[in-house]
Amino acid sequence: MADDEAGRFRPFAGPDPQAGLTRGQLRASGYEHLARGVYRAAGGPALTHGDRIAVVRAALVRPVVLGGLSAAWALGAELATADDPVVVVAVPPTPDPRPREGLVVRRCALRREEVVRTALGWATTPVRTAADLLLLEPRVRAVATADAVLRAGGLPPSAVAAALAGRRGARGVAGARGLAPLLDPRAESPRESELRLLLHDAGLPAPEVQLEVRDGDGDFVARLDLGWTAPRVGLEYDGATHRERARHSRDLARHNRLRALGWVVLQVDAAALARPAALLAQLRGLLA
Repeated sequence: MADDEAGRFRPFAGPDPQAGLTRGQLRASGYEHLARGVYRAAGGPALTHGDRIAVVRAALVRPVVLGGLSAAWALGAELATADDPVVVVAVPPTPDPRPREGLVVRRCALRREEVVRTALGWATTPVRTAADLLLLEPRVRAVATADAVLRAGGLPPSAVAAALAGRRGARGVAGARGLAPLLDPRAESPRESELRLLLHDAGLPAPEVQLEVRDGDGDFVARLDLGWTAPRVGLEYDGATHRERARHSRDLARHNRLRALGWVVLQVDAAALARPAALLAQLRGLLA
């Protein structure tokens, strides 16, 4: 596998006739071995999960169907990391791909309507992918990634609930059915999804997602990640982009306008999410 000018991969198995590379040259230090028969020029950019998918597809003999986090990536919810193994679905009686590092093979039945073609090859559909995530991934990651899959596909959470209704007897299906009503494709980041799940687990009233605030004249003031209209309380996740100078100045201006309208907006960062007791106590007081 060699890099082209755009940094994408052009796969080949063994010597590459077009590039004129011999086996000896491929074993030299100028090339990085990624998988059996798959190479790239050394010193290239860090691999993404999408690149890992391309590596696996180049290394496998037969076409595969992407599933789980890998299907989510192929569908536009690019939340998997380069360290996450590529997930493929083996449909009986098709033989499983040979075991290899960085690859997880899951055997299950798939109906024709549960598979869709993407730029990265065949993958499970958005609804099937979201349902599988709720069944197989840790709770917070499952909700955050399923939110992103539904957002990318323009689908409602009810579609996932309906899909899970037909998965009787599947391992973990009861827990997955409990998570399906908590999905919300309006979430714009995994942290927003995690924050929403935290509020639910704490028994706080469900907030409005991407809540628009307008002044007395009906003019737009701000759109909050999460908010409660009656008590005029807002909640926003403060990621790295909020610390950029221009973004920070805009945030200050909008928060001043919100305060003038009687709103209290709490900003949450990764540290607050890791130790949320103080945040939850403050919210309970504001919402009481």
